[in-house]
Amino acid sequence: MELKIGDSVRVKAGVIEPDTEEFEIGGWQGRVVETDITTTTEGTLVSIEWDVETLQQIPAEYIIQSEIEGLGWELMVLPEGDLETSEARDSVSDVKKMQEKLSEKYYWSSFGEEGIRIAAIMGDADRNDDDTCFAIWHKHFAAKLSFPITAVVSESEENKLIAENEKVILTALSTINDRYGVLVKVSWKDRSYDFPLCDLEVSDDPSDNNRLITDYVVWFANR
Repeated sequence: MELKIGDSVRVKAGVIEPDTEEFEIGGWQGRVVETDITTTTEGTLVSIEWDVETLQQIPAEYIIQSEIEGLGWELMVLPEGDLETSEARDSVSDVKKMQEKLSEKYYWSSFGEEGIRIAAIMGDADRNDDDTCFAIWHKHFAAKLSFPITAVVSESEENKLIAENEKVILTALSTINDRYGVLVKVSWKDRSYDFPLCDLEVSDDPSDNNRLITDYVVWFANR
């Protein structure tokens, strides 16, 4: 069998995913996007870009691990001997749309454990909808943060009253700002101010506050 770019192929029954060797990929289908001069006992190596139906059945754990390791889950390199020709089940444009949908869904996976926690908090929220995302975080903090919290200002604009590295006490959750996101009440020099949570760092809190706020800061910086 001599495959060429654009051919539709199906993985033969019994073939195991070659990198993890943890699950069978028999029946997975896609299009040949590249052929390699490298040959094995099973034939020339080819790159297959999975079709929509296959993308929908890829194990979530596999996609998450691929994102963490910076590897592509959209395609796979297999020898020709593991493949058989098939009929296309969709269009290239359909495949691109599904790839974009899954890339959005698993965007935070590449951030490791923090990203997994962030994804769990955000659910199906549109990553580009700041208003909705800020509201989700605000609700999350209302339920999870324990005050008072000792923190340090990690960033401060030139015109900000409280400078970088100043220690403050977070006393309560405040409101939401369109630009700065979630605000908290901080006590500094016997006065109270609203301050962006994204510009604070908590490092010596024995509770879950440190992890909660760090996850938010990572989210805010990469949203």
